[in-house]
Amino acid sequence: MASSAATLPSKMKAWTYLEYGKSSDVLKLQSDVVVPQPRDDQVLLQVVAAGINPIDFKRMLGMFKNSDSPLPIIPGYDVAGVVVKVGSQVKKFKEGDQVYGDINEKAMDHPTQFGTIAQYTVVAEKLLALKPKNLSFVEAASLPLVIETAYEGLERCHFSAGKSILVLGGAGGVGTMIIQVLNPSYYILIPSQLELMFILFILY
Repeated sequence: MASSAATLPSKMKAWTYLEYGKSSDVLKLQSDVVVPQPRDDQVLLQVVAAGINPIDFKRMLGMFKNSDSPLPIIPGYDVAGVVVKVGSQVKKFKEGDQVYGDINEKAMDHPTQFGTIAQYTVVAEKLLALKPKNLSFVEAASLPLVIETAYEGLERCHFSAGKSILVLGGAGGVGTMIIQVLNPSYYILIPSQLELMFILFILY
């Protein structure tokens, strides 16, 4: 059951790290993290599902520390949840809406300090969409960053109808999204047996 703005707690549980290193060494579950408050163009979400991606672990290892946000950091970019509070300028969403998205518009340039691996997170209105009714929260939370990566890759290589494309790692998150977005007319698969079973399941 989602909280309402009138019953929001002041503290929440969240996975955080205070220093860079391996997740097993630095990632800790904290139970007294202050619930963030949305700015005028943001909403506060009660997180139902969230995703962890390779960039989260690279960031945790300190690979981007020269441009990173201050510590401590709550990891996570992908999220699906319920709107429990809206900023004064928010027009698209209201309390109770089920939404999903990637909370960080420019993860490499301006990484957010407070991510999605928490009970609550704040997100800019423009970075969210209503969750499709045919998707569970878990399914919705698994999609945003891999879809964005797949789409951006296709844009950067100027892919268009009639061209062929080589998808390396077609059984991975981004690879499966590229295959489904393109819906190609034919395929040449060179996978391992396990990858072949997975790709055929996705395609058919």
